[in-house]
Amino acid sequence: MARASALLIVLAGLLAGLGLPGSPWGSALAQGYGPPPGAYAPYDAPPAPRGRAAGPVDPDAATRMLSARGFSNISVIRRRGATIILEANGPRGERVQVVVDGASGAISGMKVIGFGDKRY
Repeated sequence: MARASALLIVLAGLLAGLGLPGSPWGSALAQGYGPPPGAYAPYDAPPAPRGRAAGPVDPDAATRMLSARGFSNISVIRRRGATIILEANGPRGERVQVVVDGASGAISGMKVIGFGDKRY
């Protein structure tokens, strides 16, 4: 019985400590911080919200969107219907071919084709 009550006191203290500023978890959670972003955060970011009158995304807007996400050395390869195919250096320096949905502005596909200015 004494073990159960001691365990209950320890558990209650741990749970109470989650909200205290001095606890290892409480201060981060209380400030609204979550876990650090994943390795693919620049690629998984949702497209920027656009107004209803914005219309489809053109290659220049796709280039600006990729640049805002950390891509560099961006070039438009071709446009196929509503899809825009671009090549760029990713935020980590890898050379990628990016497929952008022209209707929503979201990255719908990507493949690594090299590193820096070198292609595989």
